[in-house]
Amino acid sequence: MIRTFVCTKNKIIKNIPIPVLKRYLKDKKATVWVDMQKPTNEEYDLIEKTFGFHHLSMEDAKKFIELPKIDFFENYIFVVLHSISHEFAGERTKKREIDFFLGRNFLVSIHSHDSTSADHLFQKLEQNPEGTNKKADFFMYEIVDHFVDSYFPLLDYWDDKVEELEANVVAQRHLETTLKDIVYIKREILFLKKSIAPQRDVINKLSRRDFPFVHYLTSIYFRDVYDHILRVYAELDMQRDLISGAFEAYTSVLSNRLNITSNKMNAIMQRLTIIATIFMPLTFFAGVYGMNFKYFPEIYWKYGYLFFWMIVLATGVFMYLFFKKKKWA
Repeated sequence: MIRTFVCTKNKIIKNIPIPVLKRYLKDKKATVWVDMQKPTNEEYDLIEKTFGFHHLSMEDAKKFIELPKIDFFENYIFVVLHSISHEFAGERTKKREIDFFLGRNFLVSIHSHDSTSADHLFQKLEQNPEGTNKKADFFMYEIVDHFVDSYFPLLDYWDDKVEELEANVVAQRHLETTLKDIVYIKREILFLKKSIAPQRDVINKLSRRDFPFVHYLTSIYFRDVYDHILRVYAELDMQRDLISGAFEAYTSVLSNRLNITSNKMNAIMQRLTIIATIFMPLTFFAGVYGMNFKYFPEIYWKYGYLFFWMIVLATGVFMYLFFKKKKWA
């Protein structure tokens, strides 16, 4: 899907065919914005011929670029940035690429997903066309500012999750799933930091006016976006420390539980050992008097059976008292 906007002479013209845009590109007072969602190869070729884009930047626009970047060409800059999905409560936070071709009086934005940031700008132009800066670099600022601000709800969501995990660890609730949640959030934070670090550098270049296609007044707005993304990066650092603290608390709780279990097992094994030790001489006596020799002195004695039990009980009581005195029992 392709949407086009042309701002000229205090009016906005929508949905102009791509080939017709050439005459507006020659008008220095006009601003052209083309937004492409899931473009076909034919639409890529049409854009490349109309705007004269270099084939290398077009190749990059057709594939997913893992890290944000900015390339400078004679008549435009090619910028790759990443936004995130707003459905961040799912399995993984999805990273979504948005490509920009920014020239003196044109902006081409390309994305393979439904971009709420592009939709936000379209709605803003339609609702208040007179109150919007109609420069190409400002259009780009509006889109970038909107999806950078979309990081903050995700950070708030992770803050709540980390607090919940800490409460569960302290109360020792749901420990079976706590480790899984800790690893998930830690992985997501690292995943996002790897994307934001180079993105921060790209936005910094736009705020410093390293390129002639960014006006001074717009660079001030990009500076504000840069401040926002620095806050996002700082929040991610803080959340990484918090989730590390939650992991340490989790391991501490598990260690305490294991120590308690181990102490109980040691106490049980000590009692069982004492019982086994007491029965060792008794077993010896039983073995001796259980031998089937023909001539056994106590067998024909009237009190032999009683004598045997007296020896057994006396030995058992003596050993128990001995262990008690040594504080082994």
